[in-house]
Amino acid sequence: MVVCVYVSQVTWVRRRDRQLLTVGTSTHSVDKRFMIRSSSSDWGLVIRPVTLEDAGLYECQIASYPVQQHFTLLKVTEAYSVIPGGPDLHVKQGSNLRLECQLMSATEPPNFVFWYQQGRMINYDADPLVQVELTRNGSILNVMKTKMNHGGNYTCAPSNAESSSVMIHVIEEEEKPAAMHGGDRRNPSPAILASNFLASFLAAVSWRIPSFSSLYPT
Repeated sequence: MVVCVYVSQVTWVRRRDRQLLTVGTSTHSVDKRFMIRSSSSDWGLVIRPVTLEDAGLYECQIASYPVQQHFTLLKVTEAYSVIPGGPDLHVKQGSNLRLECQLMSATEPPNFVFWYQQGRMINYDADPLVQVELTRNGSILNVMKTKMNHGGNYTCAPSNAESSSVMIHVIEEEEKPAAMHGGDRRNPSPAILASNFLASFLAAVSWRIPSFSSLYPT
């Protein structure tokens, strides 16, 4: 909103094309995004929703003699959102997943933030493990006890900012190979070590003792 402070009637003009926007409290432009919010001394020009094309110089003209002019330069910054940790996040199956959608360069809180998984909105999902919380600076998505079907592309879409996406990879807990179920090969028990040593020792002794035929030749 741009403001012109005065007690008399004010008109707003867009200097780029000399378009008359408002006269007093009435909107003169066919573009109904422009309106006046006035008080005893403020005549604020409201543009809602604002677009990048609205940037530029605006003039408020005060109905006096001679006519007074005040100029305001409007700069429009495009708001966007981010999901920290992206573009790829890995979560272990059974653990909790927490995604935060943060608004950047936004001038006001969002009216809503929709969350999508693989293109399907999940804000009002029947899944009790999925919870969405709206914050002043965006939204938080919580997925409790993550399952394999909770993986995929997640997108947050705020009402007043560009959307953001992240890919969630759910890692399935690996099972031990069958050969290792009885114990860890890297840490064999003392009994196994003794058995292996005895087998090696007997093999060495057998290799060194000459045969009976070589001791008593015929």
